[in-house]
Amino acid sequence: GLTPRDVVRSLYERRLPIALGMLALLSAALGWWGYQTWRTKQEEAAQALMRRAFTALEGRERGKASEASSGQLEEAQAILLQVRKEYPSSRAAEQALLLMGNIFYERADHEKAFQAYQEYLQRYPEGSWVLLAGIGKGYALEAQGRYADAAATFRTLAERYKGSSLSLEARLGLARSLSQLDRRPEAVEVYGRIVEEYPGTSWARRADEAMASGER
Repeated sequence: GLTPRDVVRSLYERRLPIALGMLALLSAALGWWGYQTWRTKQEEAAQALMRRAFTALEGRERGKASEASSGQLEEAQAILLQVRKEYPSSRAAEQALLLMGNIFYERADHEKAFQAYQEYLQRYPEGSWVLLAGIGKGYALEAQGRYADAAATFRTLAERYKGSSLSLEARLGLARSLSQLDRRPEAVEVYGRIVEEYPGTSWARRADEAMASGER
């Protein structure tokens, strides 16, 4: 049978492989720690840039119609592009892409806004702002007169995210698009359900106003 002396001899003979295995584990642990430290620093640097972008956007909101305000919008856009380029795997890069879509939309560059929102949806299908990106995509399609595509986008969002209050924004978009497609009875039905299901809310008020004005 196996004696204590046999065990000692076996461990002695295997001392090199065991030592190499321990070294490999230590190297892996150090590598993981180094990677996490690098990721943390990358995220912190990206978030610092995002704070600058938000500062520019907030300054722009305070003086909306001025020439300086336009410059602040351009500054924010440049910073967001920098985040996307230098820190592509950061969480900040995800948010930067959504904000770029918003800026393009505000500047009436609706095709670029659509492209930004679409890229977000493709790149971050489980992202934190996927519903906002989807609604932005619908708005951009509306602005381009692509009402059938906008209606399909809004309908999908309204059905997929029923539990979110933002799904009501999608339902309003759906009704607007249907109205533009001369499908007024369907649009009125969507508006009517919003008023019935969410009385007293801003969404119900907007739906009421749209029906009263015969919105097209």
